[in-house]
Amino acid sequence: SPSPSPSPEPLPTPEPPSEPSPEQSPSPMPSTSPSPSPSQSTAPVDPVDSDGCPATAFRDGKTHVTGTHDNMWCGGTAEYPASPEFNEEHKIQCESHYVDPVLPVPSGYAFDCTGECAPCVYTTNDDGNYICKIDNALKTTGCAGTPSHPATTTRTRLMGSLGAGGNSYCWTALDGYDGDTPKDKCESYFVDPVDPDIPDTYTGGCSGGCSLCIYNTADGTCTAGPKLYPDTPEPSPLPSPSPSPSPSPSPSPSPTSTTAPVASHGCPATAF
Repeated sequence: SPSPSPSPEPLPTPEPPSEPSPEQSPSPMPSTSPSPSPSQSTAPVDPVDSDGCPATAFRDGKTHVTGTHDNMWCGGTAEYPASPEFNEEHKIQCESHYVDPVLPVPSGYAFDCTGECAPCVYTTNDDGNYICKIDNALKTTGCAGTPSHPATTTRTRLMGSLGAGGNSYCWTALDGYDGDTPKDKCESYFVDPVDPDIPDTYTGGCSGGCSLCIYNTADGTCTAGPKLYPDTPEPSPLPSPSPSPSPSPSPSPSPTSTTAPVASHGCPATAF
């Protein structure tokens, strides 16, 4: 008899697709960060703030040209020829800039006006043509004091022992001044540094000693006050001592009679 045909083997049950492992899950693409701007090899030219220093308030929102540092001056802020005709567009372009430094400075200069800074001004030169140049009337060394003495952060700095010829001290604040507010003029300045032998790389901050300028009404001079340093805080007035409670006054004892009352014994002179 014919052999029975083999029963078909059951087909293997297909396995459900495996869950992708966490390693297989596609990672979200990182958001692309903007590439950092290349660092500038020279001074920053972005608008800056005066940080509360009234002497350098002309810097607020203006663009920096770097003067003696790499020979960028007011006249190069725009390409236009000198002209006898006033031009409002040229004026706006010119006066949106300032120069720092004006004086020669050491390497590593911080562009903080300690080498003098000044705004650019649109004005006429000797031949009557309009040009863009430094406003010498507003040249300043800024305010580079210390928060330990807040007045040094808002007064105009005189360079003291770093000044040309050692003469940039308080008395120069009134040099040539003929206005009617000499006290205000004098006391808008301070000297930093005042110590001798300070290196040319010093950028202020009162670690070389600084002094506030004080106007002397008696003789009309402008002189330096006490020497200040960052680690010597402003002297605060001594607190008034709390009054000790006064002891309640005890009644004064009546004077003790040394003798008993006596009679005048008929003497009219002592009858009282």
